[in-house]
Amino acid sequence: MVQNDIIESNLGSEDEHYAVSLQELSDRLRIQQEELFKQQRDLLSQEALRHPSTGSSNTFSFTQGLILGQLSVILVVSIFIKFFVFQDASNVSSTSSAKDATGVLVKRDKKNKTPGIESEDQDDIDLHARNIATILEKTYYNVDNHASESLDWFNVLIAQTISQLRTEALISDNIFHSLNDFLTKSDFPDYLDTVKITEIDIGDDFPIFSNCRIKQSQDGSGRLEAKIDVDLSDTITLGIETRLLINHPRPMIASLPIQLSVSLVRFSGCLAVSLFKPLVTSPLKGTSNGSKKTEKKAEIESGTAIRFSFSPDYRLEFNIKSLIGSRAKLQDVPKISSLIEARLKQWFVERSVEPRFQVIRIPSLWPRSKNTREAVADKTD
Repeated sequence: MVQNDIIESNLGSEDEHYAVSLQELSDRLRIQQEELFKQQRDLLSQEALRHPSTGSSNTFSFTQGLILGQLSVILVVSIFIKFFVFQDASNVSSTSSAKDATGVLVKRDKKNKTPGIESEDQDDIDLHARNIATILEKTYYNVDNHASESLDWFNVLIAQTISQLRTEALISDNIFHSLNDFLTKSDFPDYLDTVKITEIDIGDDFPIFSNCRIKQSQDGSGRLEAKIDVDLSDTITLGIETRLLINHPRPMIASLPIQLSVSLVRFSGCLAVSLFKPLVTSPLKGTSNGSKKTEKKAEIESGTAIRFSFSPDYRLEFNIKSLIGSRAKLQDVPKISSLIEARLKQWFVERSVEPRFQVIRIPSLWPRSKNTREAVADKTD
């Protein structure tokens, strides 16, 4: 018991000793901390005395940046609202149209600035080839393997047009009067009397267009042309009568009546149609009129036109009837029929068979107020 009391008294004294030492350490640490804080305050006060405007300048720069940032945001928002939200659409379209027109004029001036007189400009040829390639690419058309088209819709439109023309011709006899006036005003040789029309038949069938395909032109220009097969089986007739005058040894000593009837019964061929810009010749500027060397003319593109021609392997058939004489008549003389048929085919070849072609100028397709019409409904009671 005595030993236990001694041990407990020793332990109690040790605990008290440890508590006193911890208290002393904490006091020392607090004192050192206060000294450090004091030294730090002294350093800060010394720095403030050395640089008295640092804090105010930092505060001022931050405030200035904040104000400038707010002003810049307000300015950007105001510009956006003014120029993108409340801008008039007509001004935008007119400005863009003016820019587009300026670009077109510039391109046109560049194109017409140096036209080739004796040879084509290679740049224009390359530009045309690129345009053709772009058109074929964007329309998904391959000239080498694209299937041909039937043109049934086109046949219907052409048939309606021809039917309307035939109706007008039958009602007003304008074809008869036009041909009669032409024959009356024409100058014929002295051995022919007045030519009179005895028969006119404008037919009752319609041409059939088929097998349309787009091909490159064979002349090396790179132009696209439509190849269309045409077939017409009809009877289009013109009949005339006149007299062959015998003026020897004296005028009108005798006459020989002649009746002639020419009918177109069949035509077939391949029609080539293409768009191009015809060249109009005009004298060069700065040339004198008296010199032969200055008779060169510049070729200038003028508008757009349609050119069409037929291939040489066409088929043209006629039915020709002739009657010569009054009492002893000669009917359907083969020599006369072959002569007239040869002349008609020659006339056709010289005008419309390749390499010759016909040109039809296309009028301006730009919408105009004078061409505007409106359908009027029929008023029924």
